Amino acid sequence: MVRKNERYIIDNFFAKSLENNPLNSPDNRDLRIYLPPNYFISADTRYPVIYFLHGYGGNNHNWSITANDENERALPIERIPKNLLDKIDLDKLLTYEKLDELIMREELKPFILVQPDASLHIPNINETKNLQGDISTKGSFYLNSPFTGNYMDYITHDVIEYIDSNYKTIPDKNHRILIGASMGGAGTLRICLLHPEKFIAAAALSPGNIIRELIDWEVLMPLITELFGEKVAKRRGKRIWADILDTFDLVLSKDNPLLPSIQQDDKGKIISLNKKALNNWLKYDINQVIKEHPNALKEIHLLINSDHRDEMGSAIATEGIHKTLDELGIPHQFELYKAPKAYLTPHILGIAYHILPAIRFGLKFSN
Repeated sequence: MVRKNERYIIDNFFAKSLENNPLNSPDNRDLRIYLPPNYFISADTRYPVIYFLHGYGGNNHNWSITANDENERALPIERIPKNLLDKIDLDKLLTYEKLDELIMREELKPFILVQPDASLHIPNINETKNLQGDISTKGSFYLNSPFTGNYMDYITHDVIEYIDSNYKTIPDKNHRILIGASMGGAGTLRICLLHPEKFIAAAALSPGNIIRELIDWEVLMPLITELFGEKVAKRRGKRIWADILDTFDLVLSKDNPLLPSIQQDDKGKIISLNKKALNNWLKYDINQVIKEHPNALKEIHLLINSDHRDEMGSAIATEGIHKTLDELGIPHQFELYKAPKAYLTPHILGIAYHILPAIRFGLKFSN
């Protein structure tokens, strides 16, 4: 529950949808919550809500918008050499204090920001550590799964109902916005496709839609290459991608896994696989879900974008989604951008630089 005069909050609540989940992941979950200036001044004023869905490999403590005193946790500046740090546009990294300033200057409409935790709370298969030095955890992909739990219901029912019951929200579709990063970007699109009644606007930032063309994708993060060399970066990239695919098998096809069926040549290219298992994956391809629900996104103002050099393959996935939306005549805003000073990690920094524009986009339609 909200504490008097505290606006930067980590709340905790019981998520009924995750109760007795197959992995025994916690059903008590943190919610990182930002309340706007003057929240406590007027008892009658109510606010629109932006829900931000984090990406793969972490939770709402490291794939997050935070206060200044936590910002170094999200981006451990002290671990990055100065010559590389100069290539990061720190002014574009969003904090609670920056939101306060923009709202106080009336450059942003006041809103509540909610960042739920949708990690599976189990370690990645290689125990690879993230930039913060923590072992990265597997992600839920924001899907309802008989093998991992009902994470879509957790967002669309538990989180929204708790926030509307305990905070001064305007509790209707016209005042809810969904923004997601990477895995959260794909989750944003799937949630809006299956629950268009919940949100007025959505932004999918570098959405992590795993399609057939990306199963043998090679991840090469420029920052790791700069720090440790290409050999180490390729090895780390293979571990990261192998874990993401392993999780996709876990969430979608534990009873008919795709990965054990994959045969590759000496260059790592796929030469054969179990087509039945592949089709089980492809049922969850966002392009397929759009085709099955062609009218859903017509009810939502939609933004999708990615850096065109995205090291996680999001540019390919995003462009494919854009083409599907175009073919079906679904209005949306689309961009493949080249973010300045993002080349060290176009995926992470590209997303970080575009969170504030996504917030501006969503708030335009909240009235």
